Amino acid sequence: MKRFTYPISFILAIFIIFFTIKFGYVKRSDFPGKEIIKKSFFYIKKNYLINKYSKCFIDKKNKKIDKKIVAAGHTYGWPEDQNLSTYPKFLNHLSNRLEKRYDYLFLAGDIVRKSNKNNFFQVKNELSNFFNNLLVAPGDHDVGLASADEKKRNEFLSVFNKNYQKTVINENLFFVLDSTLDPGNISKDQLIFLESELKKIKNIKNIFVITHHVIWQNYTKKKITSNENKKFFSNSNFKELISLFDNLDSKMKIFFIAGDVGVLKEKTVLFCEKKMNSYFIATGMGSKVLDNYLKILISSNGEILSIKPIFY
Repeated sequence: MKRFTYPISFILAIFIIFFTIKFGYVKRSDFPGKEIIKKSFFYIKKNYLINKYSKCFIDKKNKKIDKKIVAAGHTYGWPEDQNLSTYPKFLNHLSNRLEKRYDYLFLAGDIVRKSNKNNFFQVKNELSNFFNNLLVAPGDHDVGLASADEKKRNEFLSVFNKNYQKTVINENLFFVLDSTLDPGNISKDQLIFLESELKKIKNIKNIFVITHHVIWQNYTKKKITSNENKKFFSNSNFKELISLFDNLDSKMKIFFIAGDVGVLKEKTVLFCEKKMNSYFIATGMGSKVLDNYLKILISSNGEILSIKPIFY
């Protein structure tokens, strides 16, 4: 009987922690051990999410790494903080890591609290301490939606030069797209750009498509609750977009990465689903307790060694 005591006690403790937080008792009350219960709950939730999506992510051990890449969403952080540019918690985390330099950072939108040239320059200066290259898929906080605020968009372009682009890293093709021009969609000019670039593919092993909005939110089998509701994507052209990849080598992996999650811990903070050779991944920060980003490791010959979430 004794051998069952500890597992049963552990399971009961998890249920107690879950229900006290889930139904708001911890929020409404002050009592001894409150912070311990909260930390325990979020520690368990982080590990639950990592295990839940473990089969979708990639993590190959004992391989030689050539390129270190980070993809991060909603990097201005918690909406009620006072920072105008990068989330202080993210900067502190980067400062305290053993790995002090990364090759690339892909920002998946909402990189500033308030859109202006000074804040964009501040983002570049802050993050250049840790990353050799910075590419940005703009979010609505950065450039507004559609053509509602041309000043924001022009100031963004004056600092980052492009609102959509491509780059090749060790035989991996990265598309960084703008989902704000045609809100929740990829605009016609970008679809033409994609189609043209895909026709020219040579010696490419994998493709990454990075956006701010979760443009595939209504496409995946599993439910995802991003910072935008389903109606925002009611006229989605994602099926048209993904059809552009139909004639590629079936061995080629395609990763769709979005960054408009993670602000509210009650909504999706991390997501991964695999369909055939396509992966749909959402990552973001701002909740204070379930902040995460993606770490991507690539070998010199283009093999993907790791794509996995880092909670901090």
